[in-house]
Amino acid sequence: MPEIASTGREAPLSKAASRERKTTVYDPPSVRRRLRIFPVLATLFFAALAGGALWILWQDYMSSPWTRDGTVRAYVVRLAPEVSGRVVDLPIKDNQYVKKGELLMKIDPRDYNVAVDLANAAIKQAQADLENKIAQRERRKALSDLAASKEERQTYTSAAEMAEATLAQQKANLTQANNNLARTELRSPVNGWVTNLLIRQGDYATAGQQVVSIVDADSFWMDGYFEETALKHIKDGDPAKIWLLGYNKVLHGHVDSVSRGIVVSNATPGKSGLATVNPIFTWVRLAQRVPVRIDFDEIPKDLRLVVGMTGTIEVEPKSGSAKPETPKPETPKSETPRGEAKAPEGAKEGGGRGAKGASSGEVGKGTEKSSKSSRGGRRRRPSVHVH
Repeated sequence: MPEIASTGREAPLSKAASRERKTTVYDPPSVRRRLRIFPVLATLFFAALAGGALWILWQDYMSSPWTRDGTVRAYVVRLAPEVSGRVVDLPIKDNQYVKKGELLMKIDPRDYNVAVDLANAAIKQAQADLENKIAQRERRKALSDLAASKEERQTYTSAAEMAEATLAQQKANLTQANNNLARTELRSPVNGWVTNLLIRQGDYATAGQQVVSIVDADSFWMDGYFEETALKHIKDGDPAKIWLLGYNKVLHGHVDSVSRGIVVSNATPGKSGLATVNPIFTWVRLAQRVPVRIDFDEIPKDLRLVVGMTGTIEVEPKSGSAKPETPKPETPKSETPRGEAKAPEGAKEGGGRGAKGASSGEVGKGTEKSSKSSRGGRRRRPSVHVH
């Protein structure tokens, strides 16, 4: 059957229900407006907090220059034989550590041994010739002027001197031959690692051509390429922190020096000798980078330094690099300190006697007036009520 809607009046509410309807309290609009301001205040608070953090980071960046463009550097000794010959001994291999004075390679010494023997024989021959020339000279000197003329004596004297010079020349040739024989052995001048070794035993080594390269183990340093705007904060001797890309510990060093020049492309001369100037102009001008040499204070034993490694460098300027404070001028003895104005001499002696008493009285009156005016000012200040 279809539901029949009731057309009668609603039943009257009970006393308890009417009491609940009467006690229902609605939020006033002022409370809702106050609640809406909390998100705005929170946003402003966090924005101010982020701005303060950014300001601190910026000040730290400006006071402590840093760069991620750091490179490990070291001196590389490039060795070339001073004599030519076939390599008969090569006791080293690539990437091997060698000590100073250790044998690197040996060239066939047979030809140089022959040169030493020939120099010794030439010395003996020159020595014998010199002795003969000296004896002839002395015999001519002992003869009378009738037996030997003055010209003849001069001839034998000159021959003896020439023989003496020939002997000195042969001795120099012997020294050169011994030097060449010693140079058949190529030894390391530093402690370091052999790198990029391409020569092999049996190759022919030519004098003056590079055959071995050694990375000096005692010469590692860092080159930090800092922007030119940060150079004013960097001084020689400033401590530095180094983070290598493949090493998770902080290394310590100090600034050794700042480079005084880099390549200027616009100064390259052309065919006519004039400067070659690049006409390109960019709206954003990038700061030039200048190399700064950073020496390591200590290299850990577990760290393997390799030339070309990269890292981050942060320089910590010393406090002594700041400008010294200007000393305050001392108070002359003739001037009266400020503290004595509170207790004038006239007040101590009792009674306004002379100029001192008058001055003390004026000081007292002045302080009295100022205190009264300040108290009166506080009375006249209107109170402000905030509704």
